[in-house]
Amino acid sequence: MKKNTTIYSLLFLLLSALSSCSQWEGETVESAYREPQIPDPSYQFKRTGSSSVDYLECSLLRDPLDYIYSSYLRTANIMYESAMTRVKDYFDHGEFGLKPQEELAASPLHKADRKRILNDVEEIFKVTGRLSGLGQPSPGTYRNHKAKIGEGGYVGIHIGDVNIAFADEKGLVVAELFNGIVWGGIYLDKILNVHLNDSLYNDTRLRREHENTSLLPGRNYTELEHHWDLAYGYYQYWLPFVQAGGLPVLRESRIKIYNAFARGRLALTEYRYDEVQQQLQLIRTELSKVAAVRAMNLLVSDITLSNLDEDINNALVFLSQGCGALYALQFTLQESGKPHLSYNQVKSYINELTAGNGLWDKKRLLGDEATQGSLKHVAAQIGKVYGLTLNDIKRSY
Repeated sequence: MKKNTTIYSLLFLLLSALSSCSQWEGETVESAYREPQIPDPSYQFKRTGSSSVDYLECSLLRDPLDYIYSSYLRTANIMYESAMTRVKDYFDHGEFGLKPQEELAASPLHKADRKRILNDVEEIFKVTGRLSGLGQPSPGTYRNHKAKIGEGGYVGIHIGDVNIAFADEKGLVVAELFNGIVWGGIYLDKILNVHLNDSLYNDTRLRREHENTSLLPGRNYTELEHHWDLAYGYYQYWLPFVQAGGLPVLRESRIKIYNAFARGRLALTEYRYDEVQQQLQLIRTELSKVAAVRAMNLLVSDITLSNLDEDINNALVFLSQGCGALYALQFTLQESGKPHLSYNQVKSYINELTAGNGLWDKKRLLGDEATQGSLKHVAAQIGKVYGLTLNDIKRSY
């Protein structure tokens, strides 16, 4: 019995010692561990037991645009007039009644520039036709031409490469510029300038119908709810850019934007319109920052600069994606509701990069921040507009 008592006493002393080691009088112990932030609430909303969320429209609009890019533009596969007709038909008429041509730069904020933006798309189709050999006696033979300074053609080791791309005489891969126009002029414009337009949520009629639960014909949601849900649906196409790994400046963007969408939708359900506006502003600010960071990163990331330094052919796609991302910035918004940049401004940045020998001018592109037309110069100028620096977009490894 005495032996057991001794053992219990030793255990008690050991536990006391361990406890005293983990609790320090008058001191605060900081840990590097941070509990994961859990989204609250989730983006699931119901009415009478059925979901009141529907953003099928988003994928129906995207499908023909993806098809144009992957089947015709990226591969320069507009060798015949019949192919050009198909491309324009997909763009003008789309599928299921959703017409990409009508949805591009459709917000009132960009009405003045809409014609010029549509002309830019038309020019991309024409350039792709030219790169495809459209109108040539032997389109396939003409298409089998490697791009070089002053001459458009394919970019890669061989025309049969899996990841083939086609650049114009300036080295611009126009398929990537098309993507930039779509991601900005349709998806970002839809999110920020159409469906999250603050005037919608201040509209007396829409509020009254929402509060009276006046559902859209054959649907389980009000018009205001549907606007918010469509913004969330189009945001899914920007989500991969928000989740881009290794950029500390975007570390909390995904959770901030997700929570803003979920909390804003909940506030809308409960008629708390001030909260709706607050979450709307947060999405506007954070997503605009994401767009700017993406453009800057594409221009001066280690991947782009390393490829440019090693072999300019390997960098042309990244540089062209950067030009597309620059184009999209005209659709970002300040807190005041005005665009951060105009159509003319984003075009001037792209023109600066493609001046002279264009994206083939390795020496100019790799110049320092003070060099006009260098990647660092353009990225830094963009950063100033959004309150960002080149250091902000460095990855943490």
